[in-house]
Parts: sequence; structure tokens; C-alpha cells
Amino acid sequence: MTKGVVNSAADQLKQDGNLYFNRLNAAIDAYTEAITLCPNVAVYYTNRALCHLKRNEWARVEEDSQRAVRLDHKSVKALDLGRGAHPNSYMVEEIWQALASAKYKEWAHDSTGRNLALQKLEYVSC
Repeated sequence: MTKGVVNSAADQLKQDGNLYFNRLNAAIDAYTEAITLCPNVAVYYTNRALCHLKRNEWARVEEDSQRAVRLDHKSVKALDLGRGAHPNSYMVEEIWQALASAKYKEWAHDSTGRNLALQKLEYVSC
């Protein structure tokens, strides 16, 4: 390959990179506008957090993930994003505590329902 061909290919890759980066900025802007219109929708925060993750903006990933978890404690996507944020983040432990708590509450709710159904069956069969 000649130097001119290599430079041309490298310039094209740079332009492609700029285009992808601009799309990421546009996505962040769109999610931010969606949040402005409907601030109580967890998925807007998780999607924006994913964009920040791709840009290695750890504090913003953490912030958006926390907000999403507060809005939807079962938001596994937000928990996962937050967990992957910064390895030394306090959020790692907080995330797993929230996930464990959510899983326990779900189990307890389902268990209560199963126990009631079993009691009804036992009562009917007597």
C-alpha cells in the first residue's frame, strides 16, 4: 500500500468515527429530551446510560443507572450498566443489594401466592 492510500483509508476511518460519535451525541440529546418530557420512565435513563458507557463517562453512567433503578427497582439493564460503571464505584455493592432485595421481594410475593393457592386446595379437598 502506498502512503497516500493508507492516509486516505485512515482519513475515511476518522470520518466514520466522527459520524458514529455524532450519532452517539444525537442519541444522548434525544434521550435527554425524552427525559425532560417524561422524567419518570426508567428506560430513557438506561438507554442514555448506555450511550455514556460507550463514551467511558462513568459518573454519568452511574447517575443515570441510579435514577433508573429508583424509578424501576426491577430494571436489570440499569443494574447491569451501573455494575459495569467504574470498578471502584460504591454503586457495585448498592446494585447487588438492590437486586437481591428485589429478587427476595419477588420471591416472597410469589411464595405468598403459592401458599394461598395451596391453602385453598386443602380447604376444598376437606
